[in-house]
Amino acid sequence: MPELRRHQGQAPRDTLLHPVWEPTTAGEPPDEAFVARTLLGAGWVAGKRKLSMVDLRVWAALCAMLREQLRDQLRDPTQDSAELRTVHTTGYQLADRVWADDGGWQYRALIRSLVRLRLADVTVRVIERDPELAVETLHEGWVSLLGEMWFATTRLDLTRPEQWGALKGNTSLKIEIGRWPAQQVVADRCTWLDLDLLRALGPGLPARVWACLEAWGRWPAHSFDGNEETAIGLGEPALASLGVASYGKPADARRALKRAGARLVAIDPAYESVRCERRGGGWTLVVRRVSGPRARAQARSGAAWRSPGIAVAKRQRPERAAVRAKIRDSLADGAP
Repeated sequence: MPELRRHQGQAPRDTLLHPVWEPTTAGEPPDEAFVARTLLGAGWVAGKRKLSMVDLRVWAALCAMLREQLRDQLRDPTQDSAELRTVHTTGYQLADRVWADDGGWQYRALIRSLVRLRLADVTVRVIERDPELAVETLHEGWVSLLGEMWFATTRLDLTRPEQWGALKGNTSLKIEIGRWPAQQVVADRCTWLDLDLLRALGPGLPARVWACLEAWGRWPAHSFDGNEETAIGLGEPALASLGVASYGKPADARRALKRAGARLVAIDPAYESVRCERRGGGWTLVVRRVSGPRARAQARSGAAWRSPGIAVAKRQRPERAAVRAKIRDSLADGAP
């Protein structure tokens, strides 16, 4: 597997949206509830709470780190070993992926997000049908996104606030990914997310719409003009996933989607148009974008919002460098 770039994240498709809205049916967008494709088969997945865009970025970064960690190991599809699915990282490395910057508020935001993810549960429902007996069996379970989390910070003889600020990024993190989400990562049932692009879109509706469109599974397999187009029926499940279900009037929801789509197209060069259209007696969200993940990645490669990361974009301050050197010396002296 090629080396992953620092801005790449991935989220298990069945935990990405609330409610999950990838249908298994063919043809026009159905009116009934959307059905997700899970590792166990066709079923429903619903989150206990809707992930914020910051939470989604942290979650995608952790899942990408888990994938990298498992790259050179024997992949166990059951993911029964908690140690193998525990991500070992630092505050600095996680902040680099999520924020491309570090500072006190970034680290505080990371901790708050990790706590929220730790409290998030996912309900999984899977129906098994026996056509010979004409019976159905409903399997239902509740799983967590994250398990145990441990933070370790080396305490040194530091006296000034700037020194402690420089120390925060060196906090070691051990974060256990839940067994069911880890199974999704191992089985490649994930949506790849550009963390730089999500950050450029901001914490609001444009980022949520973009994440929904990236996870949407009903794009055409081939496109003759270099673009692909899909129409998403603006029924109740899709409106909830797109983040506009709380609007009292459908027209207000469509106007919000129009504004979000305009910003999305302005930021992401891989998307040509995102607009609401009336089709077949109902409203749909019609989207056109560059066809193929490689072509979309190429279109985004030179965007102004692309960040090289903390180490390149930010000159190391002498105070910070001195503290980190002291930490390295301290750990080296105590090594066996």
